[in-house]
Amino acid sequence: MIEEIMNARKSVREFEQDYIISDEILEELLEKSASAPSGHNLQSWRVAVIRDPKKREAIKKVGHGQPQITSSSALLVIFADTNSKANMEKIYSQDVASGFLPKEMLADKLTSSIEYYASQSQEYLTQTAIIDSSLFAMQLMLLAKDRGYDSVPMRGFSQAEIGQIINQPTNYLPIMLISIGKASQPAFDTSRLPVEAFTEFHY
Repeated sequence: MIEEIMNARKSVREFEQDYIISDEILEELLEKSASAPSGHNLQSWRVAVIRDPKKREAIKKVGHGQPQITSSSALLVIFADTNSKANMEKIYSQDVASGFLPKEMLADKLTSSIEYYASQSQEYLTQTAIIDSSLFAMQLMLLAKDRGYDSVPMRGFSQAEIGQIINQPTNYLPIMLISIGKASQPAFDTSRLPVEAFTEFHY
């Protein structure tokens, strides 16, 4: 089943402009996509769902005029929170409340995680947040396809200007736009490199 979804997901760029995906459906997709793995379970992804037509037009202008930015049912901006470590105590305490972490282990877990992140460079923390958020985004697109929706990820945009349009905290780094909706035209098929072109086995 998962392989079928992976093969069926394509980068769609032409959407049915009148098709509406409700906030409730988007919230379900986002909630389930949040099962993605992340470093120290800090869940560094942040999402802005852009419904405002004026903001979508503004984003389109700084996104090389890509038509799917305004034609899809929903436009999502995926951010990587480069200061997600600030949520560490909240998340681990939630783990305790949910029965996933013994209460007596909370202090040690917090201490070890705080010490680890304090020893890392900001560049490393940013890279980690980007990786975590990208894993979330991939799950979101696969789940959307499973529910019958199409999507396309976009990286061609001005990060600085996106941040100004949406007015997010400076530690929110915009890494990806995702348009979601119903395709009006099928996506183009593309080829893939063979396994031996990108894999080495070391024995």
